[in-house]
Amino acid sequence: MKDEGLTGKENKMEMNEKMMNWFPEGRIVLLDGRVVDCYPRADVATEERARQPFAEASAKADKEEEADKERFIRNAFFFLAHKERILTDSRMFLCPVPIQSGMSISGTSGLEDPTLGIYLQWWERCEGALRTDKRGRRSLLYKLSGSSLSGHNVCCEVREDGTTKCVERFPFKDYRDSFVSINNTYKSVKHRYQAYTLQQVLDILDHEEEGCCGYAHTINEQMQTREICVLNERVNSLKTHGDEQEQRIKELEKALYDERVLHYYDGYLSLLQRVTTETERLKQQKRDLKAALHRGDYTPLVYEQQVNAITQQLNAIEQELSDYMDRELLRRFPQPFWYIEDYAQQLRDRNK
Repeated sequence: MKDEGLTGKENKMEMNEKMMNWFPEGRIVLLDGRVVDCYPRADVATEERARQPFAEASAKADKEEEADKERFIRNAFFFLAHKERILTDSRMFLCPVPIQSGMSISGTSGLEDPTLGIYLQWWERCEGALRTDKRGRRSLLYKLSGSSLSGHNVCCEVREDGTTKCVERFPFKDYRDSFVSINNTYKSVKHRYQAYTLQQVLDILDHEEEGCCGYAHTINEQMQTREICVLNERVNSLKTHGDEQEQRIKELEKALYDERVLHYYDGYLSLLQRVTTETERLKQQKRDLKAALHRGDYTPLVYEQQVNAITQQLNAIEQELSDYMDRELLRRFPQPFWYIEDYAQQLRDRNK
């Protein structure tokens, strides 16, 4: 049974991964639903490396990778400004970015082989990955490093002027999970189709711009759009939280009201029981006095004095009950007495 359960779990994970990485043949689907055509890969670079000595090919690859890291970081905002253009061309979208993020426990799982398009979609969708600080300086998060368990992290961001900085981001798990989710979405197509290099992307964009570098307004629009979206999300979150709090307050007020109804109505019942017992005792005293008068134990004058005293006591306890009803019930709960009595009984039945 144990082996079968494990196999079932593995099959489910494999099925989820297949579904997550499924795209129509020769196409990729962006997160916003747009479909982009892809180009079959002719791996000329692999054949060229095969003809080179291993050490020479490895050294060349390491040198190119370091150059591409610097190229990506230095031009991050340029790529962001041309996001819409890059997302229309799968070769630009699938352009590899040699920035390797990692976790202290899970390693690089889910973070391997990011592409230019993945970064652009992540910057757009992950709150805090693209941000403006209190001094108006804009930055893009480009590397994640930390623990998704403890939350401790040391990430890297680049500002518009090209300077980089180590920063902490919280909650770190949200950043990590959002990147992994987008990255894994395109896991199956990263090495199936043609992809430009970062330098090729830059060359194409420079050529299409004809040397114009006035893309600051595009960055402004994207940053403002993102900030507006974030603010709207926060407003909606606050509204939802406010609605939930308002509902909670209403529930607490209702519970307090019900508790007070029961408390004061139970006080009324307790007083009523005491008044009933005392009234019966005083009435019995009156009956005893009358019997004693008939036996000649008291004169009419003494009898009248004692009966009047008992009557005053009866009136006093009846007034006490009436005052309690007015002061503690009807003033606190401006409803007919029969309504309060019926409501209290419903609460008692419900709490049984």
